[in-house]
Amino acid sequence: MAPSPRPGSTRGRRPRISLDAREGFRENPRGIGLYVRHLMRELGALRPKAEILLYHERERPRDLPEIPEGQRGLRFDLPGYRLMSWERLGLPWRLMRDRVDLHHGTYNSLPPRPPLGHGTKLVMTLHDVIVTWLEADLEDAFVRYARKRTGAFVRRADAIVTVSEFSKREIVQRFGAAPDKVRVLYNGVDPYYLEALEAEAGEGAAREGEALRAEICGGRPYLFAIGAGLDRKNTKALVPLLGELEKAGELGERLLVISGLGEEKREELRSLARERGVEERLRFPGYVPKATLRALFEGAELFVYPSLVEGWGIPILEAMARGTQVACSQGSGMEEAAGGLAALFDPEDPDDMLRVVRDCLRKAEALRERNRAKGLARARGFTWEAHVRGLLGLYGELLGEDLLAPGDGCPA
Repeated sequence: MAPSPRPGSTRGRRPRISLDAREGFRENPRGIGLYVRHLMRELGALRPKAEILLYHERERPRDLPEIPEGQRGLRFDLPGYRLMSWERLGLPWRLMRDRVDLHHGTYNSLPPRPPLGHGTKLVMTLHDVIVTWLEADLEDAFVRYARKRTGAFVRRADAIVTVSEFSKREIVQRFGAAPDKVRVLYNGVDPYYLEALEAEAGEGAAREGEALRAEICGGRPYLFAIGAGLDRKNTKALVPLLGELEKAGELGERLLVISGLGEEKREELRSLARERGVEERLRFPGYVPKATLRALFEGAELFVYPSLVEGWGIPILEAMARGTQVACSQGSGMEEAAGGLAALFDPEDPDDMLRVVRDCLRKAEALRERNRAKGLARARGFTWEAHVRGLLGLYGELLGEDLLAPGDGCPA
């Protein structure tokens, strides 16, 4: 009797591929959670010749779209966040029990290989390795875990996906990964941001965008930024910048809108703004839905992204997709994402940041007209379909199968 198929040999059935979908099953996902949801959507559209398992630990959130055909959500819970028990203990057992041929760790990490000789291939998306060297944010348990274990994850992986040439260089240089083990697949721009601009979509779209902005800005012009609690996002640097523009009489009626901040960070920035006499200029809408975020991108006079370091720069491309001029930090993945279409500054030099932002505001209309078409074209060049096609090609190489073959799988 022929032996039963097992991981590493898919004879007799379709390959079984699993994703660490934890963050995608979080309500109001950000970052990696959005990444997982984009993968789910495009895998559903491409219909690869594989069975897709989505491992998660939470109840299904209300805002999760319907799970596409060919994918199954599998929930299991294992307490012990600080020990990362779900990934280190529970996941290897599930990979073995479910006879998984290839597991994709989407969360900058990987489980141990399943026991008893199961040949599950391991792919890891390592979005960046910033937490392994930046001296900040160590109060977070996962950051501490990643800092200790990233080298082991890199060695354990059969292949690594990362999101920019900058991040690939970091992985190769810091962890000694073989360059051909690391595949660059650029993250895409959410198709929602690539829809027609308000002026092109008709009066209804324009009125809706204006109404969403008016709730936050009251019709006043504004600069826009997306913040976070992490120190490396450098959001705090925007307040002294605002103060200098006010002191020079160059703000006019402009506001600074910063989305995505929790109350503790907002209060820190309010206090800083009070010292500089610009508290009235700040608006903090918090976490906003996509419709509001898109409207804020499109209506901004300038999108400012002052992060110290990033593996890539999706917000830069989202701003370009809405026809808005960008000023961002030079170097790392941000400059790579901008592709020569953003005004660049040194994020650790307040004078340089002020000079660049001031120049952008003085030339706002000319820059918008000059760069709008190029920015739109650049943003549209980064799609999630291309990213997922690249993933399926990589999975197929490791499994020795063409998962993208037309027929009863992926459409031609």
